[in-house]
Amino acid sequence: MAVITNNDVVVLCLTPIICIFSDTTGADAEPFLIAMFIAANTASMALFIGNPTNIIVAEANDISFLSYSAWMGLPFLGAAVAGIAVY
Repeated sequence: MAVITNNDVVVLCLTPIICIFSDTTGADAEPFLIAMFIAANTASMALFIGNPTNIIVAEANDISFLSYSAWMGLPFLGAAVAGIAVY
C-alpha cells in the first residue's frame, strides 16, 4: 500500500486495523505492527510520493517522478531484502 500512497497514510490507517484484528484473534499485535512499519517505510522510498521528504528532495534537485524511481529502484530492493533478513 505504501507504494501507491505515502507511508504516513499506511501507518495511520493500518495500525488500528491490526490492533483490532489482534484483539479479536487474541494474537500479539507487536510483531504485526513492527512488520507493517518496516514494510511501509521501506516501500515509501521507491516512489517520489512515498514520503514527504522524497518530494522535498526531488523538487529541490529538479528530479522527475520517473527519474526518482529509476534511481531509487536498487536501494529499495536492498532495503527490502535487509528488512526481510532482519525481521
